[in-house]
Amino acid sequence: MSAPIRRILVLNVGKPENRDVAQRSETVALREAQPDYVVFVGSHPTRSQAGSVEYVDEYVRLVSLSPDRYEVLVLPDPDDLVDCYQRLVLCLEGLRARFPGAELLADYTAGTKTMSAALALAAVDNEQSPEVKLRLVRGQRGQEATVIPGTESFVAVPGIHDLRARRLVSRARDALERFDYAAADRLLGQALQREISPSLRGQLERVRNLCRAFDAWDRYDLERTATLLGIYREDWYQWLKVLQQLQGVTRAFTAKENRQSPDQPRLIDLDQLRDPYVAVEDLLLNAERRAAQGRYDDAMARVYRALELFVQLRLWLGHRIDTGDVDLTRLPEDLRSQYATRLERGRPLTLALLQAWDVLAAFPDDPLADWLRAERGRLLDWTRHRNYSLLAHGFTPVTQNVWREYGCRGIELCREGLAVLAEKKMRRPLKHCQFPQADLLSQVS
Repeated sequence: MSAPIRRILVLNVGKPENRDVAQRSETVALREAQPDYVVFVGSHPTRSQAGSVEYVDEYVRLVSLSPDRYEVLVLPDPDDLVDCYQRLVLCLEGLRARFPGAELLADYTAGTKTMSAALALAAVDNEQSPEVKLRLVRGQRGQEATVIPGTESFVAVPGIHDLRARRLVSRARDALERFDYAAADRLLGQALQREISPSLRGQLERVRNLCRAFDAWDRYDLERTATLLGIYREDWYQWLKVLQQLQGVTRAFTAKENRQSPDQPRLIDLDQLRDPYVAVEDLLLNAERRAAQGRYDDAMARVYRALELFVQLRLWLGHRIDTGDVDLTRLPEDLRSQYATRLERGRPLTLALLQAWDVLAAFPDDPLADWLRAERGRLLDWTRHRNYSLLAHGFTPVTQNVWREYGCRGIELCREGLAVLAEKKMRRPLKHCQFPQADLLSQVS
Protein backbone atom coordinates (compact mmCIF):
# COMPACT_ATOMS: atom_id res chain seq x y z
CA MET A 1 0.00 0.00 0.00
CA SER A 2 1.34 3.39 -0.90
CA ALA A 3 -0.51 5.75 1.49
CA PRO A 4 -0.85 4.87 5.21
CA ILE A 5 -4.09 3.44 6.58
CA ARG A 6 -5.51 6.03 8.95
CA ARG A 7 -9.24 5.29 8.76
CA ILE A 8 -10.92 1.89 8.41
CA LEU A 9 -14.61 1.30 7.76
CA VAL A 10 -16.28 -2.00 8.64
CA LEU A 11 -19.43 -1.90 6.55
CA ASN A 12 -22.46 -4.19 6.61
CA VAL A 13 -23.69 -4.88 3.08
CA GLY A 14 -27.33 -5.51 2.32
CA LYS A 15 -29.24 -6.48 -0.84
CA PRO A 16 -30.80 -3.61 -2.81
CA GLU A 17 -34.33 -4.30 -3.93
CA ASN A 18 -33.81 -2.86 -7.41
CA ARG A 19 -30.09 -3.83 -7.58
CA ASP A 20 -29.21 -0.13 -7.72
CA VAL A 21 -26.43 0.46 -5.18
CA ALA A 22 -26.06 4.18 -5.91
CA GLN A 23 -28.93 5.11 -3.59
CA ARG A 24 -27.96 2.68 -0.83
CA SER A 25 -26.82 3.63 2.66
CA GLU A 26 -23.56 1.75 2.00
CA THR A 27 -22.71 4.24 -0.73
CA VAL A 28 -23.46 7.18 1.56
CA ALA A 29 -21.19 5.70 4.22
CA LEU A 30 -18.35 5.07 1.77
CA ARG A 31 -18.50 8.56 0.32
CA GLU A 32 -18.84 10.47 3.58
CA ALA A 33 -16.42 8.38 5.65
CA GLN A 34 -13.72 8.43 2.94
CA PRO A 35 -11.97 5.42 4.47
CA ASP A 36 -8.46 4.31 3.57
CA TYR A 37 -9.50 0.68 4.00
CA VAL A 38 -12.88 -1.08 3.93
CA VAL A 39 -14.09 -4.41 5.26
CA PHE A 40 -17.31 -5.36 3.48
CA VAL A 41 -19.41 -7.65 5.68
CA GLY A 42 -21.95 -9.76 3.78
CA SER A 43 -23.38 -13.17 3.05
CA HIS A 44 -23.04 -15.72 0.22
CA PRO A 45 -26.08 -16.54 -1.92
CA THR A 46 -27.92 -19.74 -1.07
CA ARG A 47 -30.55 -21.79 -2.89
CA SER A 48 -33.31 -20.00 -1.04
CA GLN A 49 -32.03 -16.42 -1.10
CA ALA A 50 -29.56 -14.10 -2.75
CA GLY A 51 -26.39 -13.08 -0.96
CA SER A 52 -25.08 -9.57 -0.44
CA VAL A 53 -21.38 -10.08 -1.23
CA GLU A 54 -22.15 -10.12 -4.95
CA TYR A 55 -22.72 -6.35 -4.70
CA VAL A 56 -19.29 -5.60 -3.24
CA ASP A 57 -17.71 -5.19 -6.67
CA GLU A 58 -20.24 -2.49 -7.52
CA TYR A 59 -19.42 -0.51 -4.37
CA VAL A 60 -15.71 -0.90 -5.08
CA ARG A 61 -16.17 0.54 -8.58
CA LEU A 62 -18.44 3.29 -7.34
CA VAL A 63 -15.82 4.72 -4.97
CA SER A 64 -12.74 3.52 -6.90
CA LEU A 65 -11.19 1.24 -4.28
CA SER A 66 -8.00 -0.56 -5.33
CA PRO A 67 -7.70 -4.31 -4.49
CA ASP A 68 -5.28 -3.62 -1.62
CA ARG A 69 -7.74 -1.22 0.03
CA TYR A 70 -10.55 -3.58 0.88
CA GLU A 71 -11.45 -7.11 1.95
CA VAL A 72 -14.64 -9.11 2.27
CA LEU A 73 -15.82 -10.84 5.44
CA VAL A 74 -18.36 -13.51 4.54
CA LEU A 75 -20.85 -14.55 7.22
CA PRO A 76 -21.97 -18.15 6.55
CA ASP A 77 -25.31 -17.62 8.27
CA PRO A 78 -26.36 -13.94 8.50
CA ASP A 79 -29.10 -14.93 10.96
CA ASP A 80 -26.81 -16.64 13.48
CA LEU A 81 -26.13 -13.90 16.03
CA VAL A 82 -23.43 -15.71 17.99
CA ASP A 83 -21.44 -16.77 14.93
CA CYS A 84 -21.72 -13.32 13.32
CA TYR A 85 -20.65 -11.64 16.55
CA GLN A 86 -17.64 -13.89 17.05
CA ARG A 87 -16.42 -13.41 13.49
CA LEU A 88 -16.77 -9.63 13.75
CA VAL A 89 -14.90 -9.55 17.07
CA LEU A 90 -12.01 -11.44 15.45
CA CYS A 91 -12.16 -9.11 12.46
CA LEU A 92 -11.88 -5.99 14.63
CA GLU A 93 -9.02 -7.46 16.63
CA GLY A 94 -7.20 -8.38 13.43
CA LEU A 95 -7.61 -4.90 12.00
CA ARG A 96 -6.24 -3.32 15.15
CA ALA A 97 -3.21 -5.63 15.03
CA ARG A 98 -2.53 -5.01 11.32
CA PHE A 99 -3.14 -1.26 11.39
CA PRO A 100 -2.18 -0.02 14.86
CA GLY A 101 -3.41 3.47 15.60
CA ALA A 102 -5.89 3.58 12.71
CA GLU A 103 -9.37 4.98 13.36
CA LEU A 104 -11.98 2.20 13.32
CA LEU A 105 -15.53 2.95 12.14
CA ALA A 106 -18.34 0.41 12.09
CA ASP A 107 -21.55 1.08 10.14
CA TYR A 108 -24.38 -1.29 11.05
CA THR A 109 -27.11 0.34 8.91
CA ALA A 110 -27.47 -2.36 6.25
CA GLY A 111 -27.62 -6.14 6.27
CA THR A 112 -29.94 -8.45 8.17
CA LYS A 113 -31.18 -7.44 11.60
CA THR A 114 -28.87 -10.06 13.04
CA MET A 115 -25.89 -8.62 11.16
CA SER A 116 -26.70 -5.16 12.51
CA ALA A 117 -27.04 -6.44 16.06
CA ALA A 118 -23.82 -8.44 15.80
CA LEU A 119 -21.76 -5.53 14.48
CA ALA A 120 -23.17 -3.12 17.07
CA LEU A 121 -22.44 -5.59 19.89
CA ALA A 122 -18.93 -6.33 18.63
CA ALA A 123 -18.15 -2.62 18.38
CA VAL A 124 -19.53 -1.73 21.82
CA ASP A 125 -17.92 -4.74 23.52
CA ASN A 126 -14.51 -3.92 22.08
CA GLU A 127 -12.84 -1.90 24.85
CA GLN A 128 -9.35 -1.89 23.40
CA SER A 129 -7.62 1.19 22.03
CA PRO A 130 -8.40 2.75 19.67
CA GLU A 131 -12.08 2.16 20.32
CA VAL A 132 -14.46 1.23 17.53
CA LYS A 133 -16.67 4.18 16.61
CA LEU A 134 -20.19 3.10 15.82
CA ARG A 135 -21.84 4.83 12.87
CA LEU A 136 -25.26 4.92 11.23
CA VAL A 137 -26.67 6.30 7.97
CA ARG A 138 -29.89 8.16 8.69
CA GLY A 139 -32.10 10.64 6.89
CA GLN A 140 -35.46 12.34 6.78
CA ARG A 141 -38.31 9.84 6.61
CA GLY A 142 -41.34 10.28 4.39
CA GLN A 143 -44.97 9.35 4.90
CA GLU A 144 -44.27 5.62 4.60
CA ALA A 145 -41.43 5.83 7.11
CA THR A 146 -38.83 5.28 4.41
CA VAL A 147 -35.80 7.52 4.13
CA ILE A 148 -36.17 10.19 1.47
CA PRO A 149 -33.31 9.83 -1.04
CA GLY A 150 -30.79 12.66 -0.84
CA THR A 151 -31.37 13.39 2.86
CA GLU A 152 -29.01 10.73 4.19
CA SER A 153 -26.06 11.47 6.45
CA PHE A 154 -23.32 9.27 7.89
CA VAL A 155 -23.49 10.09 11.61
CA ALA A 156 -22.13 8.98 14.93
CA VAL A 157 -24.55 6.99 17.09
CA PRO A 158 -25.68 9.44 19.80
CA GLY A 159 -25.01 8.44 23.38
CA ILE A 160 -22.69 5.57 22.46
CA HIS A 161 -20.03 6.81 24.89
CA ASP A 162 -22.60 6.82 27.68
CA LEU A 163 -23.54 3.26 26.73
CA ARG A 164 -19.94 2.11 26.85
CA ALA A 165 -19.41 3.96 30.12
CA ARG A 166 -22.40 2.21 31.68
CA ARG A 167 -20.90 -1.15 30.83
CA LEU A 168 -17.85 -0.14 32.85
CA VAL A 169 -20.17 1.08 35.60
CA SER A 170 -21.72 -2.39 35.70
CA ARG A 171 -18.27 -3.89 36.30
CA ALA A 172 -17.63 -1.25 38.96
CA ARG A 173 -20.85 -2.36 40.64
CA ASP A 174 -19.48 -5.90 40.91
CA ALA A 175 -16.23 -4.55 42.39
CA LEU A 176 -18.17 -2.54 44.98
CA GLU A 177 -20.07 -5.65 46.05
CA ARG A 178 -16.64 -7.05 46.97
CA PHE A 179 -15.69 -3.81 48.76
CA ASP A 180 -12.98 -3.39 46.11
CA TYR A 181 -13.00 0.39 45.95
CA ALA A 182 -9.64 0.60 44.15
CA ALA A 183 -10.94 -1.56 41.28
CA ALA A 184 -14.17 0.46 41.11
CA ASP A 185 -12.09 3.65 41.01
CA ARG A 186 -10.09 2.33 38.03
CA LEU A 187 -13.20 1.26 36.12
CA LEU A 188 -14.97 4.57 36.69
CA GLY A 189 -11.80 6.35 35.60
CA GLN A 190 -11.94 4.46 32.30
CA ALA A 191 -15.57 5.48 31.88
CA LEU A 192 -14.73 9.13 32.55
CA GLN A 193 -12.06 9.10 29.84
CA ARG A 194 -14.86 8.84 27.28
CA GLU A 195 -16.79 11.73 25.78
CA ILE A 196 -19.82 11.08 27.95
CA SER A 197 -22.74 13.39 28.64
CA PRO A 198 -22.24 16.12 31.26
CA SER A 199 -24.95 14.70 33.54
CA LEU A 200 -23.44 11.22 33.57
CA ARG A 201 -19.95 12.67 34.03
CA GLY A 202 -21.03 14.57 37.14
CA GLN A 203 -22.63 11.47 38.63
CA LEU A 204 -19.62 9.26 37.96
CA GLU A 205 -17.13 11.80 39.25
CA ARG A 206 -19.02 11.89 42.55
CA VAL A 207 -19.04 8.11 42.87
CA ARG A 208 -15.38 7.90 41.94
CA ASN A 209 -14.43 10.40 44.62
CA LEU A 210 -16.37 8.38 47.17
CA CYS A 211 -14.66 5.17 46.03
CA ARG A 212 -11.32 6.88 46.52
CA ALA A 213 -12.43 8.04 49.96
CA PHE A 214 -13.37 4.55 51.14
CA ASP A 215 -10.28 3.01 49.56
CA ALA A 216 -8.19 5.51 51.52
CA TRP A 217 -10.17 4.71 54.68
CA ASP A 218 -9.49 1.00 54.17
CA ARG A 219 -5.77 1.82 54.13
CA TYR A 220 -6.16 4.18 57.09
CA ASP A 221 -5.13 7.18 55.04
CA LEU A 222 -7.63 9.14 57.10
CA GLU A 223 -6.51 12.61 56.07
CA ARG A 224 -7.21 11.84 52.41
CA THR A 225 -10.51 10.26 53.40
CA ALA A 226 -11.57 13.39 55.27
CA THR A 227 -10.69 15.59 52.30
CA LEU A 228 -12.71 13.53 49.84
CA LEU A 229 -15.74 12.94 52.07
CA GLY A 230 -15.67 16.61 53.05
CA ILE A 231 -16.63 17.50 49.48
CA TYR A 232 -20.01 15.86 50.16
CA ARG A 233 -20.25 16.79 53.83
CA GLU A 234 -24.02 17.28 53.75
CA ASP A 235 -24.61 13.61 52.81
CA TRP A 236 -21.74 12.08 54.78
CA TYR A 237 -21.81 14.12 57.97
CA GLN A 238 -22.26 11.12 60.30
CA TRP A 239 -19.34 9.33 58.68
CA LEU A 240 -17.16 12.39 59.14
CA LYS A 241 -17.97 12.37 62.86
CA VAL A 242 -16.66 8.81 63.10
CA LEU A 243 -13.66 9.74 61.01
CA GLN A 244 -12.84 12.60 63.36
CA GLN A 245 -12.72 10.16 66.28
CA LEU A 246 -10.47 7.78 64.33
CA GLN A 247 -8.08 10.59 63.51
CA GLY A 248 -7.94 11.49 67.19
CA VAL A 249 -7.11 7.89 68.15
CA THR A 250 -4.39 7.52 65.52
CA ARG A 251 -2.83 10.83 66.53
CA ALA A 252 -2.76 9.79 70.17
CA PHE A 253 -1.00 6.50 69.42
CA THR A 254 1.46 7.82 66.85
CA ALA A 255 2.38 11.39 67.84
CA LYS A 256 5.53 11.67 69.94
CA GLU A 257 6.31 15.26 69.15
CA ASN A 258 4.23 18.44 69.12
CA ARG A 259 3.43 17.97 72.82
CA GLN A 260 2.85 21.05 74.93
CA SER A 261 5.24 19.53 77.48
CA PRO A 262 7.80 16.70 77.23
CA ASP A 263 6.20 15.22 80.33
CA GLN A 264 2.75 15.14 78.79
CA PRO A 265 1.50 11.53 78.49
CA ARG A 266 1.47 10.05 75.00
CA LEU A 267 -2.20 9.09 75.06
CA ILE A 268 -3.56 12.21 76.73
CA ASP A 269 -5.44 13.26 73.59
CA LEU A 270 -7.73 10.25 73.96
CA ASP A 271 -9.39 12.00 76.89
CA GLN A 272 -10.82 14.66 74.57
CA LEU A 273 -12.66 12.18 72.32
CA ARG A 274 -16.32 11.36 72.69
CA ASP A 275 -15.99 7.72 71.59
CA PRO A 276 -12.43 6.47 71.04
CA TYR A 277 -13.78 2.90 71.17
CA VAL A 278 -15.34 3.46 67.73
CA ALA A 279 -11.84 2.77 66.37
CA VAL A 280 -12.23 -0.81 67.61
CA GLU A 281 -15.54 -1.20 65.77
CA ASP A 282 -13.92 0.31 62.67
CA LEU A 283 -11.23 -2.38 62.69
CA LEU A 284 -13.88 -5.09 63.04
CA LEU A 285 -15.79 -3.73 60.06
CA ASN A 286 -12.52 -3.62 58.13
CA ALA A 287 -11.90 -7.27 59.01
CA GLU A 288 -15.36 -8.20 57.73
CA ARG A 289 -14.59 -6.50 54.41
CA ARG A 290 -11.36 -8.45 54.07
CA ALA A 291 -13.24 -11.68 54.80
CA ALA A 292 -15.82 -10.77 52.14
CA GLN A 293 -12.91 -10.67 49.67
CA GLY A 294 -11.63 -14.05 50.82
CA ARG A 295 -8.58 -12.47 52.48
CA TYR A 296 -9.02 -14.38 55.73
CA ASP A 297 -5.43 -14.04 56.98
CA ASP A 298 -5.75 -10.29 56.66
CA ALA A 299 -9.12 -10.36 58.39
CA MET A 300 -7.67 -12.38 61.28
CA ALA A 301 -4.83 -9.89 61.71
CA ARG A 302 -7.26 -6.98 61.89
CA VAL A 303 -9.40 -8.72 64.49
CA TYR A 304 -6.28 -9.23 66.59
CA ARG A 305 -5.49 -5.52 66.33
CA ALA A 306 -9.08 -4.69 67.32
CA LEU A 307 -8.88 -6.86 70.44
CA GLU A 308 -5.50 -5.34 71.30
CA LEU A 309 -6.71 -1.79 70.77
CA PHE A 310 -9.83 -2.44 72.85
CA VAL A 311 -7.76 -3.35 75.91
CA GLN A 312 -5.20 -0.60 75.23
CA LEU A 313 -7.94 2.03 75.21
CA ARG A 314 -9.59 0.71 78.36
CA LEU A 315 -6.31 0.54 80.28
CA TRP A 316 -5.53 4.15 79.45
CA LEU A 317 -9.00 5.64 79.83
CA GLY A 318 -9.76 3.71 83.01
CA HIS A 319 -6.38 3.39 84.70
CA ARG A 320 -3.87 5.63 82.91
CA ILE A 321 -1.77 2.68 81.76
CA ASP A 322 -0.04 3.00 78.39
CA THR A 323 0.72 -0.54 77.15
CA GLY A 324 3.61 0.88 75.12
CA ASP A 325 5.30 2.38 78.17
CA VAL A 326 3.91 0.97 81.41
CA ASP A 327 4.23 2.90 84.68
CA LEU A 328 4.69 0.15 87.31
CA THR A 329 3.08 2.29 90.01
CA ARG A 330 -0.22 2.19 88.12
CA LEU A 331 -0.43 -1.60 87.93
CA PRO A 332 -2.52 -3.50 90.47
CA GLU A 333 -0.34 -3.96 93.54
CA ASP A 334 -0.19 -7.77 93.34
CA LEU A 335 1.23 -7.53 89.77
CA ARG A 336 3.93 -4.94 90.33
CA SER A 337 6.65 -7.29 91.56
CA GLN A 338 5.93 -9.71 88.72
CA TYR A 339 6.38 -7.04 86.05
CA ALA A 340 9.29 -5.36 87.82
CA THR A 341 11.44 -8.38 86.91
CA ARG A 342 10.84 -7.59 83.23
CA LEU A 343 12.26 -4.09 83.39
CA GLU A 344 15.34 -3.44 81.26
CA ARG A 345 17.47 -0.32 81.54
CA GLY A 346 16.67 2.19 78.80
CA ARG A 347 13.74 0.21 77.43
CA PRO A 348 10.04 0.81 78.15
CA LEU A 349 7.96 -1.93 79.72
CA THR A 350 5.31 -3.08 77.23
CA LEU A 351 2.26 -5.35 77.39
CA ALA A 352 1.14 -7.77 74.68
CA LEU A 353 -2.54 -8.63 74.20
CA LEU A 354 -2.86 -11.43 76.76
CA GLN A 355 -0.76 -9.56 79.31
CA ALA A 356 -2.85 -6.41 78.87
CA TRP A 357 -6.04 -8.50 79.16
CA ASP A 358 -4.85 -10.00 82.47
CA VAL A 359 -3.74 -6.63 83.86
CA LEU A 360 -7.13 -5.11 83.11
CA ALA A 361 -8.91 -8.11 84.63
CA ALA A 362 -6.85 -7.62 87.82
CA PHE A 363 -8.62 -4.32 88.56
CA PRO A 364 -11.64 -5.51 90.57
CA ASP A 365 -13.56 -2.29 90.13
CA ASP A 366 -13.16 -2.13 86.35
CA PRO A 367 -16.50 -2.57 84.56
CA LEU A 368 -14.92 -5.19 82.30
CA ALA A 369 -13.13 -7.19 85.01
CA ASP A 370 -15.73 -9.95 85.47
CA TRP A 371 -16.25 -10.27 81.73
CA LEU A 372 -12.51 -10.38 81.02
CA ARG A 373 -11.94 -13.17 83.52
CA ALA A 374 -14.90 -15.14 82.19
CA GLU A 375 -13.86 -14.84 78.56
CA ARG A 376 -10.12 -15.46 78.90
CA GLY A 377 -10.51 -19.05 77.68
CA ARG A 378 -12.26 -17.91 74.51
CA LEU A 379 -9.52 -15.37 73.89
CA LEU A 380 -6.81 -18.03 74.31
CA ASP A 381 -8.63 -20.37 71.91
CA TRP A 382 -8.95 -17.62 69.32
CA THR A 383 -5.31 -16.49 69.58
CA ARG A 384 -4.08 -20.07 69.08
CA HIS A 385 -5.72 -20.20 65.66
CA ARG A 386 -4.57 -16.70 64.84
CA ASN A 387 -0.98 -17.58 65.73
CA TYR A 388 -0.94 -20.40 63.17
CA SER A 389 -1.56 -17.93 60.32
CA LEU A 390 1.06 -16.49 57.99
CA LEU A 391 0.45 -12.93 59.18
CA ALA A 392 1.13 -13.98 62.78
CA HIS A 393 3.71 -16.66 63.62
CA GLY A 394 2.96 -19.61 61.34
CA PHE A 395 2.40 -20.74 57.78
CA THR A 396 -1.08 -22.23 57.95
CA PRO A 397 -3.54 -20.42 55.69
CA VAL A 398 -6.74 -19.18 57.24
CA THR A 399 -9.38 -20.89 55.11
CA GLN A 400 -12.99 -19.92 54.80
CA ASN A 401 -13.97 -22.72 57.19
CA VAL A 402 -11.37 -21.66 59.75
CA TRP A 403 -12.59 -18.09 59.51
CA ARG A 404 -16.23 -19.09 59.95
CA GLU A 405 -15.49 -21.43 62.85
CA TYR A 406 -12.82 -19.45 64.69
CA GLY A 407 -12.11 -16.08 63.09
CA CYS A 408 -15.60 -14.72 63.56
CA ARG A 409 -15.42 -15.58 67.25
CA GLY A 410 -12.84 -12.84 67.73
CA ILE A 411 -15.29 -10.32 66.26
CA GLU A 412 -18.06 -11.59 68.54
CA LEU A 413 -15.78 -11.45 71.56
CA CYS A 414 -14.73 -7.88 70.85
CA ARG A 415 -18.27 -6.66 70.23
CA GLU A 416 -19.47 -8.29 73.43
CA GLY A 417 -16.84 -6.33 75.36
CA LEU A 418 -17.88 -3.09 73.65
CA ALA A 419 -21.50 -3.84 74.58
CA VAL A 420 -20.52 -4.34 78.24
CA LEU A 421 -18.85 -0.91 78.29
CA ALA A 422 -21.91 0.75 76.75
CA GLU A 423 -24.26 -1.07 79.13
CA LYS A 424 -22.26 0.14 82.14
CA LYS A 425 -22.24 3.73 80.80
CA MET A 426 -18.48 3.72 80.23
CA ARG A 427 -18.91 4.40 76.53
CA ARG A 428 -21.12 6.77 74.54
CA PRO A 429 -21.10 4.91 71.23
CA LEU A 430 -21.18 6.74 67.93
CA LYS A 431 -23.20 5.07 65.23
CA HIS A 432 -20.89 3.26 62.83
CA CYS A 433 -21.80 0.75 60.13
CA GLN A 434 -20.35 -1.21 57.26
CA PHE A 435 -19.10 0.71 54.22
CA PRO A 436 -21.48 1.25 51.30
CA GLN A 437 -21.28 -1.10 48.34
CA ALA A 438 -23.17 -0.91 45.05
CA ASP A 439 -25.58 1.54 46.67
CA LEU A 440 -22.92 4.19 45.93
CA LEU A 441 -24.20 3.92 42.35
CA SER A 442 -27.86 4.35 43.29
CA GLN A 443 -27.96 7.92 42.03
CA VAL A 444 -26.37 7.13 38.66
CA SER A 445 -29.37 7.47 36.37
